[in-house]
Amino acid sequence: MGAWGYGNFENDDAMDWVADLEGYSDDGMIIDTLNTIIDQADDYPEAPECSGAVVAAEAVAALLGEPHEDCPDEIDAWVEERTSPSATLVAKARQAVEVIMSNSELKDLWQESEDFEAWQSSLEDLLTRLPY
Repeated sequence: MGAWGYGNFENDDAMDWVADLEGYSDDGMIIDTLNTIIDQADDYPEAPECSGAVVAAEAVAALLGEPHEDCPDEIDAWVEERTSPSATLVAKARQAVEVIMSNSELKDLWQESEDFEAWQSSLEDLLTRLPY
């Protein structure tokens, strides 16, 4: 994983996902990305998919009017043309983030670094912006 920081947008996989989102006129990419992690909850989701799912959850938070302070302009522009997400989509975003925080390659990679607590805090912050 090419990461330059612990933030949710500070890695190559996340920014590749952001670039791909521009080509979608609906939330299909977000749903597919989140479902990939949810479907692998009993397995071991890999880091690239997890990074994409974290950013997908960030897009859901932005749709709720709760964007991260470092939210890329591409997500801001995409959100401007959309309506609020369904409760089901918000629940999927929360569930995917919870899977990543409990059992994933991304968690294990960050656990091996000195920035694990900061990474974990960034995901906890995201969960606060995704209400039940």
